[in-house]
Amino acid sequence: MKEQRRRHFFLSILTARLWRAVDAVSLRLKIMGMVVATTLLVGIFTTSQVYRVMSKDMAENLADKSRSVAGELASRVDTYLLVNDIYGLTQLLKDTVGNRRDIRYAFVTDRRGSEVLAHSFGPGFPMALLLVKPEADKTTLVRLRTNEGVVWDTAAPIMNGDLGFVRVGVEGRRAVRAINSLIRFLVLSTIVVIIIGIGLSGLLTWFLTRPILSLLEATRSIKAGDFSVRLRSAPHDEVGELITSFNEMAGQLAQTDLLRREKEQIRREFLQKIINTQEGERKRIALELHDQTGQSLAALMIGLKLLEKTSNEEELREGINRLRDTITKEMESIHRMAIDLRPSVLDDMGIIAALELYIESFRERCRTTVDFHVLGFENRRLDPFMETCIYRITQEALTNVARHAAATRVSIILEWREEEIRGIIEDDGVGFDLRNRPCERLGIYGMEERVSLLNGTLQVESSPGQGTLLAFTIPVSRPPGE
Repeated sequence: MKEQRRRHFFLSILTARLWRAVDAVSLRLKIMGMVVATTLLVGIFTTSQVYRVMSKDMAENLADKSRSVAGELASRVDTYLLVNDIYGLTQLLKDTVGNRRDIRYAFVTDRRGSEVLAHSFGPGFPMALLLVKPEADKTTLVRLRTNEGVVWDTAAPIMNGDLGFVRVGVEGRRAVRAINSLIRFLVLSTIVVIIIGIGLSGLLTWFLTRPILSLLEATRSIKAGDFSVRLRSAPHDEVGELITSFNEMAGQLAQTDLLRREKEQIRREFLQKIINTQEGERKRIALELHDQTGQSLAALMIGLKLLEKTSNEEELREGINRLRDTITKEMESIHRMAIDLRPSVLDDMGIIAALELYIESFRERCRTTVDFHVLGFENRRLDPFMETCIYRITQEALTNVARHAAATRVSIILEWREEEIRGIIEDDGVGFDLRNRPCERLGIYGMEERVSLLNGTLQVESSPGQGTLLAFTIPVSRPPGE
């Protein structure tokens, strides 16, 4: 049992190594090897079958010839034996051997088969032939192996064996030479076919592997980042379909790479815009704090000092009222600044209240009519992250309207439909061409980024002179930010 397992283990290792060696060979050598192996197997099979059939037919023909000649002689030699014409009998045997091919010998024995009465041999007679005893009243065939080759020996009785037996030996050397000659011809033909097969398979593999090698070089070029590579068209076969599919794939990869580069460029511009916006906000806040709030505080300090020196009650009351108005204006300014950065109402009361507050402020600043319609938000709040994204999308859209649209009316619809939020922002402004307005595209890209964070979709429709429509859909069944 252990020996069998050991043999199975070594056989599996040998098979694995053989397959690895075959896999390491190039496709051209594999095809040529298969052609040579197939031709060799067919040649070996054909040669072996021809040799087997020819050998069998040769043996049957020689055996039939041996029986036929022995029977013929048995019917003729009785006359010579009855008159005791040994000389004539010997001449008959020699003439038979000399005139017929493949007859090696012929001789006549007595009825016991132990004494030779006449034979076709020369001076000597091989006595070993007498060791084969014939059967009485029956023609027997024996296949003998001699130093000259195989001999088919037939013993035919003369007058039912009363006068003796005729022994005839038929050799197969001539037939064997013919078979060997045919086998040599088949072997040489197989070698010639193998040589021709190697040449044809080499030509075939060149035709087959040429487009494959070109395809391999093209894939390496694509791997290196060159998506402009294309292959020449091939015949309408499987390889041609593969090359056509490769060219289509390369074109799609080139288009995808171009879109990726454009998105990367837009992303860099968007990040730069974010940085510039942050710096601009910081600068604006610093200027407002310095120029407005700082000056107002300085004015308050001066006003307080003046009030210290005032003894008139009426002037004191008027000064206090002025200081109160100044403080109120500054509080409103700081409150407006805080709302612009992040309205607290967004955290306290939700997206609808925050948007209503921002839209009211937008109406006052831009003198633009804004229609705001809300559906399905009764007593419901969204996730804070989702509310912030929707607020910033609306804020960015209205900012673009104020800067570029020159619109007189804006319509905003926000609807909560079961498992999704739908928003539509439409204006009657000048519109724009998305392909030729990179500035607008940058703002739109920012909105797309926010929508994609929520697994949603954003659609923008605009054309010059036709206004702009922005629609987004955000699912609420999935966790936001995934």
